Amino acid sequence: FHTLPLGSFSSSRLLWMISRFPRDIARRSGRLPLFCAQLYPLLAIVSLQVSQAFHVAGRPVPFKSLKFAALSRLSRPPRTRPLAILAQFGGLVEGMDKFLRGGGESSSDDPNSPWKDQAPSWEDLQQKLASLQTAEERSWPSVVASGRGPANHQASVRLFEASDDTEPRVILYRDKAAWCPYCEKVWLHLEEKRVPYRVEKVNMRCYGDKPDWFMRMQPSGGIPVAKIDGQVITESNDIMQTLEDVFPQNPMLPASSDPQAPRVGKLLRLERQIFSSWFRWLVSPSRFGDSQQINFESLLSQVDEELKEANDIAVANGHKEGRFFLGDRISLVDFMFAPFLERMAASVPYYKGLVIRDPARWPHVELWFKAMEERDSFKGIQSDYYTHCHDLPPQIGNCFSHPEAEKYRKEIDGELWRLPVRQGIEPLNAGADMARREAAARVIENRDKLVPFCLRAVGARGSPRVSAPLSDPNAKPDLRFTQQMDAALRHLVDAMLMEAADFSRLSPGLPSSSIKKGLTYLRDRVSVPRDMSFAAAQQLRAHLNELANAL
Repeated sequence: FHTLPLGSFSSSRLLWMISRFPRDIARRSGRLPLFCAQLYPLLAIVSLQVSQAFHVAGRPVPFKSLKFAALSRLSRPPRTRPLAILAQFGGLVEGMDKFLRGGGESSSDDPNSPWKDQAPSWEDLQQKLASLQTAEERSWPSVVASGRGPANHQASVRLFEASDDTEPRVILYRDKAAWCPYCEKVWLHLEEKRVPYRVEKVNMRCYGDKPDWFMRMQPSGGIPVAKIDGQVITESNDIMQTLEDVFPQNPMLPASSDPQAPRVGKLLRLERQIFSSWFRWLVSPSRFGDSQQINFESLLSQVDEELKEANDIAVANGHKEGRFFLGDRISLVDFMFAPFLERMAASVPYYKGLVIRDPARWPHVELWFKAMEERDSFKGIQSDYYTHCHDLPPQIGNCFSHPEAEKYRKEIDGELWRLPVRQGIEPLNAGADMARREAAARVIENRDKLVPFCLRAVGARGSPRVSAPLSDPNAKPDLRFTQQMDAALRHLVDAMLMEAADFSRLSPGLPSSSIKKGLTYLRDRVSVPRDMSFAAAQQLRAHLNELANAL
C-alpha cells in the first residue's frame, strides 16, 4: 500500500468505498447474505489499514491536485493483532436486529369498517397556516425556487447575487438524503464561496439504485461529482481545489502573508488523524475508557487547542475573536472538519457514551460549533443526531455500543419525542412556534406522497431490499386505508397549528392499529435536513407520538 499508484484517490474515500463492498454484492444479487454482514467489521479494519497506509511517517499524502492536502503527514499506525481482528465479529447479532427493522406488518383492521371524517380539509389547514406564518415564511417556497435565501436541501439551483438569467457553470451531484459527508464539504464550500450552481440528487447505494445516466458519467457510482464548465470531477478534494482555481474570487484559503497560513497543513493532518481515530473506535468492540477512547479524546483536545490558537492569533491581529480554524474567517479547513465533527458529535454519545459538545472540557470546540450554526450555509445543511446515528451503520457497517451510552441512545432514539418538546444534549436552536409551522408546511406540501409512504407500514416489504434498515424504496403500501390515513395526517397538522395540541376530537372509527403503525413508521423516518430542520423534526416526531397515543 505504501507504493500503490493511487493518484488523486483520497484515503478517506477509499476507506468509505471498501466499507460498501457487501452492499455492492447485495445490489447485484438482490439480497444481503449473512456472510456479507459478517464481513463488515473485518472490512472496517482492512480499510482503516489502507487509510493509514497513506499517512506513513515523514511521507506526503499522495493527492494529485489538492495542494493544501499535500502537506499532510501522520504517524504510522500500530499493527492490528489477529485476535483484535477476530474480535470485530462481536456484536453481529446486536446489529442484525437493526438491519431487519422496517415496515411491512400486515393489518388486522377492516378498511371497510364505518368511520366518520371529522378532520379539517387540507384547504382549511393551508389557510390557517398562512394566517399564522410570518411574511418571510410565506415567501419561502418562491425564495427557494429563485435560488436565493439561506442554504437548504430543497433547492435545485443556487444563484446567490447572480441575475435570474444566469446559467450556473457548476452542477453538483449529491445524495438525496444528505447523508454523505464528502458531499457536505463540497456543498458547504459552494455555499460559502457563493458560486452559482445547480443540484442533481442521486441515491446512495445503501438506500437505492443509481440511475443509468449517472453511472455512465461516474462508473464507480461514487459521490460527490461536480461538472465545472463541462468538466466532470469525481473526488471531493479535487472538486474543492478546482473551485478555488476556477473561481478565485472570495478565496477560501489564506494568502501566504496571512499569519494563520502556516497552520493549514498541520490542521489538515489533524483532521485526518481524528477521523481515523473516530472511525476505528466506532466500528470496534471496546470498553469505556480504553486506549481507543483515550486516543480519540487526546486528538479532540488537540483540536480544541488548535481552535484556541486560532482565536489567540486573531485577537493579536486586531480581531474581536476567532472561533474558526483559521481565526475570524471561515475557510476551507472548516469545510474539511465540519462533516466529521458533526457526525462525531452525534455518534460518539450514542454509541460510546462520551459527549463531544462539552463546553467545560472542550470549550473551543463548542464555540466552533456555535460559530458554524450561526452561518446560513451550515445551519441549512446540518443534520441531527438521530439521522446520523442511523445513517452511519448502512454506510460503514455495524457500530459498537458501550453500556455507558444507553441514556444517550434512549434520548436520541425518541425519549424526548413528547410534548412539550424540550432540549436534550442536542441544541434546538429554534423556537417551538416557528418549528411547528415549518413541520406543518412540509406535511401539507408533501401530503400526496406521505399518505402512501405511511401505508408502507401495513403493506408488503419491497424486493430487493437495501442495507439501510429504515429505507424500503420498493415497498408496497396498503392503499385500502388511504382515506383514513389522509384524515389522520390532517388531524396531525391541525394539532401542530394549535397553541396547545388537542387530540380529543379525532374522527370516530379510524382503524387505530393501522394508523398507529403508519404514524410511527413516518416518525422513525423523518430525516434532517432532507425533510426539514432539526427543531421542526422534533416537533413533528413528538406530535406523531401524541396522535398515535390518542388513537
